[in-house]
Amino acid sequence: MKGMDAMLANVTRLEVEAPKKARKSINKGAEIFAKHLKADTPVDSGALASDVQTGPMKASTGRFEKQVGYGGKSAWRAHFPDKGTKKQRAQNFSIRAQEESRDEILEVYAEEMRLLDD
Repeated sequence: MKGMDAMLANVTRLEVEAPKKARKSINKGAEIFAKHLKADTPVDSGALASDVQTGPMKASTGRFEKQVGYGGKSAWRAHFPDKGTKKQRAQNFSIRAQEESRDEILEVYAEEMRLLDD
């Protein structure tokens, strides 16, 4: 976990020292996660997978963030297949997408940090 703490400290450093690079990294990370979420979403009807969206950049808390998820009419029902119901087993596709995209997103941040140190 020590490595993860160092990475989070570097992300904060990136946001403070180079906000333009931080926004670029967040945009890339959001697109990577959206790609994995779309790929992992079950496609019985195709409605959920085709409705994966990335939101606008926000910085209201002093930290940059961008939400990725299901938009419109799909958002309210996405949690049923993902988390399961009494009669339906949980598929956990959102967690799987997070795990699959984690290393790729961290590599984007690491690359921006290397550029910051140059």
